[in-house]
Amino acid sequence: MKEWVRHHPYLALALAYILFFVFTTVVWFAVGQHDLGDALITAFVWTLGYWLLAIFETRRRSKTKVRLEENDQIMAYIRYPDSPTGSLRSIWNQGIATPSIGSIHFQPAVYDTLEPSGRPTTIKVQDLLPERRKVSGKDRKFIQVYGIKAMTLLTDDGKIEIAARPESLDKLSEVVGPS
Repeated sequence: MKEWVRHHPYLALALAYILFFVFTTVVWFAVGQHDLGDALITAFVWTLGYWLLAIFETRRRSKTKVRLEENDQIMAYIRYPDSPTGSLRSIWNQGIATPSIGSIHFQPAVYDTLEPSGRPTTIKVQDLLPERRKVSGKDRKFIQVYGIKAMTLLTDDGKIEIAARPESLDKLSEVVGPS
């Protein structure tokens, strides 16, 4: 289902709009003690607002995706699991990863607008461990996107975990080098 929604975002949005409209009409009519005309008008206004917000969000994500693809970049999250206790080792740092042969240039960035928020880092990768795991539950701290997987990189500075969408991790693995 998630894959279908990713491949057909506007169709999924239209179906969600219809379901939301029907649900809102039924609830407004049953609970609000209004006639059917008032319930339909109210449901239309509410679902129109939902539709506009969803359209703007879908367009923003599409523009971000195109911008990243044009520059051969991916949106990723990194963390340093072997850093000392009390540090930020359990928090994922969002940013833009630019993979190249044997290294990854990581620019921390905020939000989905990808505005740079810190000093860029070049990570020299020695090896990519092939195991991938789903990032879920408490491990998802500060990751707002669902469907993210993580893999481990062995670098000159130790172990680093990088999380991204599975297709982004595939791209990263192809460019950085075989494990």
